[in-house]
Amino acid sequence: MSKTQKNLKKVARQMMSGVVQIHVEGDLEDDIQSVMNPEFRRTGTWSGSGFFIKHKNLEGHIITNAHVVRNAVKVKVSSMLTSEEKFEAEIVGLVKLLEPDVALIKLTDKELQRFKTLAIKNIEYLELGDGSSLSRGEEIKAIGYPMGMVEPNISGGEITNFVSGSEYSTERFVTDAAINPGNSGGPSVSNDGKVVGLNTAVMIEADNIGFITPAGFIKIIIDNLLQQNEPHFAGIGGKLQKNAVNFNVLLKQSVPKGVIVARVEPGGFLQAAGLMQCDVIISINGVEFDRHGIVIGREGHFRHKNIFDVMRLIPIGHDVEVTYTRNGEINTARANAVRNPEKGVVSHPIIEERKFLEVFGMIIQELSFEIIEAMNAVDANARIDMLQTIDQEKPMLAVTHIHQGTQADEMEWPVGELIVKANGRNVHSLDELGKIINKNKNGNVLLECRNGRIGYFLVE
Repeated sequence: MSKTQKNLKKVARQMMSGVVQIHVEGDLEDDIQSVMNPEFRRTGTWSGSGFFIKHKNLEGHIITNAHVVRNAVKVKVSSMLTSEEKFEAEIVGLVKLLEPDVALIKLTDKELQRFKTLAIKNIEYLELGDGSSLSRGEEIKAIGYPMGMVEPNISGGEITNFVSGSEYSTERFVTDAAINPGNSGGPSVSNDGKVVGLNTAVMIEADNIGFITPAGFIKIIIDNLLQQNEPHFAGIGGKLQKNAVNFNVLLKQSVPKGVIVARVEPGGFLQAAGLMQCDVIISINGVEFDRHGIVIGREGHFRHKNIFDVMRLIPIGHDVEVTYTRNGEINTARANAVRNPEKGVVSHPIIEERKFLEVFGMIIQELSFEIIEAMNAVDANARIDMLQTIDQEKPMLAVTHIHQGTQADEMEWPVGELIVKANGRNVHSLDELGKIINKNKNGNVLLECRNGRIGYFLVE
């Protein structure tokens, strides 16, 4: 065994005492029925891992995966330092869309004091590393409580690959260290005594391939998580496409370099910086991109980091310099980093936050990605109709459940209808629809759908 391996083994054993098991009671989010009818709840219990984080003057705070606590009703924590005692914890904030899959929880003040009283030694707070200098073949140890084990498990492996982010996903490290259900949320550590990243997922259909959320993403969002329930990340504010030789004449380039702006979103970063369709982004804050949008030369030829990764790691509000070409001429512009403009169709992964209106025997919700996905099992054709509304700037109202023997059932309204008007007025929110219904008590309301279907309902 090499000196490095011995050091890593010793370091991992020491850091192990900072890793905790997280016990959760909550709503099971994978039930189609609960998506279509939020009144229906199916509860369950599960467990995951986490670790005490060393950050400024925080005390009793724990980093874990967002998917571990996303639909939690009750959260408790146990540690090898306190035998089998369990301690109540509260959620500080989490990334609801799991990109990256990070949450911050903390022991309540009362429970933190009880933890200190019962612990056999002081809490081991773990420090986040940089991660930007990682390379393939670097040894790590993944720590956690897989498969509900009551003692922490240490598995060894290497960083085997890097997966760059996209418009919708964040960068991940790939490892052959064993990551199984239960040790999600635990740390992967290196021999410098720091956390490389967060154990996040295993690819079920592959052997020895697991994913780690880089420590760099955790660093940038901790303060954000402390300030608000969900962190926001900077976005490019538009659509990009890869460059190609065929565009050389059109874009007045000698060789294809940089990525082409395909669309500028109103209210986004590109618009604030003054960029237009067919401009070519060459660099952001001095970081240059090739025609695929991949960073050039910063971390070697064998690690991809793309324009979305670079933008996402810039704190919102910070000044950003973008270099681009227009008609072959190089230009420089500056604007503050902002989150991408929110579309009408969003995601509602937190079950308790799903709002709905129950009226005329229908459950009506604002259309979300979860509803669109669930519709695949209910009516594939209605799902196609829903998919055509994704780029709308305003929300869309969807009928997601029909109670038997009601007005809607008598009119044979199907699940999946998209309501666009009520008594001749456009409606885009539950509040708008609710106000029209309330104004017509003991009267009638005419609802019109996107596909032309109408319904004439008595307000009882």
